Amino acid sequence: MRRVLCVWGLILLSMVALPGAWAADPGGGFGGTGIQPGGIGGTGIHPGGIGGTGITAVGVIQRFGSIYVNGREYLLTPRTRYLVDGISGSAKDLRLGDRVTVQAAAEGRSVALEVRVDHAVIGRVTGVDVAERRFTVLGQSIHVGAHLSMALRHSEQSLPFRALQVGDVVSVSGLHQGKAHWLATAITRLYPADAAPAHVPLLLRGRVSALHLDRGTLEVGATRLRVNEAQLRALQVGQSVVIRGEYADGGIRAESVTPAALAAQGIGDRVTLVGYLDREAGRWSSDGVFLEEGAHTLYRNGDAGDMRVGGLVAIAGEVKAPGVIAVERVTFRVNPMDFDLPTLPPMAGGVAEALERPENEEERPEVSSPEIERPDVERPETRPEVERPEIPDSD
Repeated sequence: MRRVLCVWGLILLSMVALPGAWAADPGGGFGGTGIQPGGIGGTGIHPGGIGGTGITAVGVIQRFGSIYVNGREYLLTPRTRYLVDGISGSAKDLRLGDRVTVQAAAEGRSVALEVRVDHAVIGRVTGVDVAERRFTVLGQSIHVGAHLSMALRHSEQSLPFRALQVGDVVSVSGLHQGKAHWLATAITRLYPADAAPAHVPLLLRGRVSALHLDRGTLEVGATRLRVNEAQLRALQVGQSVVIRGEYADGGIRAESVTPAALAAQGIGDRVTLVGYLDREAGRWSSDGVFLEEGAHTLYRNGDAGDMRVGGLVAIAGEVKAPGVIAVERVTFRVNPMDFDLPTLPPMAGGVAEALERPENEEERPEVSSPEIERPDVERPETRPEVERPEIPDSD
C-alpha cells in the first residue's frame, strides 16, 4: 500500500513541477502575479538556438505562468527581451491585460524571444462617465468592461472604476476599436489627481488624422499637438504613430513622434491576433495589419458574411508579407481575456495542499494494540506429594 501512495505522490509532484502546467492566479509577481523572471531557468532551454517555427502573437496577457496570450503559453527565460513602449524593460513590467506582441520560437513548447508591451495612452483623465463606463485621456474615448478594475502603481491593491477621477494620471492598455475609441484591458493609476508631479509624462498611440505644416501641429483623433518641424515633415496622414511628451506649464508638449512598430513582420511566421476589424482601401485589416482571406479560410461562430467593421475577432494564419496575414481561421465573438485559454484542473488546490507536508512525512493510521486476555493457568507443582510407604523396624 505504501508503494502505491509513493508512486501517486511522485505523479502529483511531477505534474506541479512542470513549468506553467497549472498557471498561478494573476494576483502577485509581475504586476502582482507572484511569477518571477527567469521562467524556465535551469531547464536547459535557450531561445537563441531553438530553431523551429517562428510565432507572432498579438493580443493581451491573459494569465501568468509564464505568460498566456491568445490561449497559448509562452515561456519566459533569462534571455527573453522586454520592450515597454519601445524602451527596454523587464519581466516585472508585465501586467495582466497588457496588450503585447510576442515574438517566439517553437519546437514543442513556445519560448518567448521578445515581449513588446504597447500602451494605448498615458496621461491625465479629462472626463469620466461612470454610467457608460467610459473615460477620456488625450482625446481618446476609452470603454471599460463590467469586470475591469483599476490597478494602483507599486501596489497589490485595485480600485473599482467608479473611483477614477478627472485629473488622475493613468496608463491604459487596450484594443483599438477605430478612430479615437479603445476597449481597455488594463488600467493603472500612476498618480491621483491631487498628488501628480508638475511634469507628467504622456503617450498617445493612434493614426495621424491631419497635418498642419504651416502651424507646426498634427492631429491624432481629437487631440492636436505641436511637433518639431523636421518630425512633422516626415509624417503622412493615416500613418500609425506613437507620440511621447509631457504635461508642463499647464499645457501639452510633444517631444517625439515615431512610426508604430509593425506587428507581423517575419515572413512565414505563424501568427495569432485578437483585435477589431477595419476596412482600408477595400481590404480587411486589424491593428494596422492587412488580412487576406482565401478559399480555405475557416470561420468559427459565424461565416464570411459576418466580417464587419468594428467586429472583435481572433485571427490565425501565416505572415505572407510584412504587415500582411494569409488568414487560415477567423473566430467571431471572442473575449480577449479568455479566448482559447485551457481550463485549470479543479483539483489543483487540493494537490498543492497535499504537497505542503514535509517530503518524507506520511500519515500513519493510529493502530491500538489489542488487549490480550491471558487465561489463568494453574501451574502443576513440579514435585508431586508422594506418600512414603511405612517400613517396619527390623528387630
